[in-house]
Amino acid sequence: MKGTSTSAGTGDICCPFFRAHGDRDIICEEIVACAKCTVTRFKSLEDKKFHQQTYCEEHFKRCEIYLSIMHWRWEDDD
Repeated sequence: MKGTSTSAGTGDICCPFFRAHGDRDIICEEIVACAKCTVTRFKSLEDKKFHQQTYCEEHFKRCEIYLSIMHWRWEDDD
């Protein structure tokens, strides 16, 4: 749900798999079972901001990480 994150700069996040972020990192729910999480580390702050604004905030169903998680989930998973 948009606007439910309490981390600074994440009030517009819509992606249900977003967990946290850093200066150049976005941390998402794990793709691999029994893993802690998936960390995407960007080369620059600008690249990270672009990804967050484009995918995490607006078009998360087009994000490669979202698609990977959805691909490996069972239909009855919550």
